Amino acid sequence: MAPYLATATNGRFNLYTQTGPNALPIYNAIDSKTDSAKARSLLSMAPEIVSFFSDLYGAYPFDAAGGIIDPQHDVGYSLEVQTKPVYAYVPDEITVVHELSHMWFGDAVTVTEWPDIWLHEGFATFSEWIWSEYTGNKTAQKYFDNLYNTPPQNIRFWTPPPGNPGSAAFVFNGTIYYRGGMTLQALRVKIGDFAFFNVMRSFVQENRYGSVTTPQFIALAERLSGQELDRFFDVWLYQPDKPTTW
Repeated sequence: MAPYLATATNGRFNLYTQTGPNALPIYNAIDSKTDSAKARSLLSMAPEIVSFFSDLYGAYPFDAAGGIIDPQHDVGYSLEVQTKPVYAYVPDEITVVHELSHMWFGDAVTVTEWPDIWLHEGFATFSEWIWSEYTGNKTAQKYFDNLYNTPPQNIRFWTPPPGNPGSAAFVFNGTIYYRGGMTLQALRVKIGDFAFFNVMRSFVQENRYGSVTTPQFIALAERLSGQELDRFFDVWLYQPDKPTTW
């Protein structure tokens, strides 16, 4: 376990249990003052979400799943702590999807150095989009197109690039999430669905319970796609300007 993924919380919680794919135990704890039908409904989506990502990215990597809604905790935002993400408020569906996808990208495999954090957040952002596509809503390509329409003059949207955030102040900048997710959708289009999802699954399976780097992901994508992708990744991950050709 990466150290930042451990958590402890105390208080009065209502506990709800479910069973996920392959008899996976799921525990959802909701602060008793926050408990509501909406909160229970959102966290109860875990079996379907875990099943979907298990099909997409490979077997769920841990022995339990679930979530904790605790508005009293000091983080102030949602965090993908291992097996049971913590939510500082009643989350929406896409936040639950985002945090549970981190069990594969961020928890089962975690970064070696913080500047590679797009390997967590870009992947979780893409996972939001592919869930939307799976549920019959906006496609991942539509998310990409909407964001790509941002003009190049909007420096704050495009910079810093996700593979090189620079100062620690930008490690969790919006570009890490959005340009990171766009990088994956652009890669999907470039190499095709079969190769792309093979890359995504293999990245988790080959590195499970270990630390990874961006060069490792690039090397894997090139190996499994049979394409030379240096320019592609340079444009999307390391150049500060809006990508125009790749």
